[in-house]
Amino acid sequence: MHRKLLSAIFMVLLLLGSCTPSADIQRTRLCFTTQHHEKVIGNITIYVKLNTEEFPGYEPLDQFDLELVSDENGRVCWNDFPLGHHWFLGTGYDEEIRELVLGNIDLRFDLRNLQVDTILYVGEE
Repeated sequence: MHRKLLSAIFMVLLLLGSCTPSADIQRTRLCFTTQHHEKVIGNITIYVKLNTEEFPGYEPLDQFDLELVSDENGRVCWNDFPLGHHWFLGTGYDEEIRELVLGNIDLRFDLRNLQVDTILYVGEE
């Protein structure tokens, strides 16, 4: 009886020890390209309001949870953020037309929608 118990414990430990985390752990990832009409525009600040259903407005800026900035090629990516419904508001300056540009998009992330690569359009006020 003692021998069977030891064998059972050994088998359980062997099974537990052989378990490794899955290589395909699902992670969130979001990438934006910031554009004004069809023209990519860089250095757009994207303010992020996490977990809200309603459009937060553009002010006050201290209401936002974090900010991202697109690079000179208009690209910015963010990994491992929380699931939920989030708002992204972009503001910047278009040198070509010498005007402030802004835009927004809301996106919902859940277990069926973990990764998005999209365009955040900005335009004149």
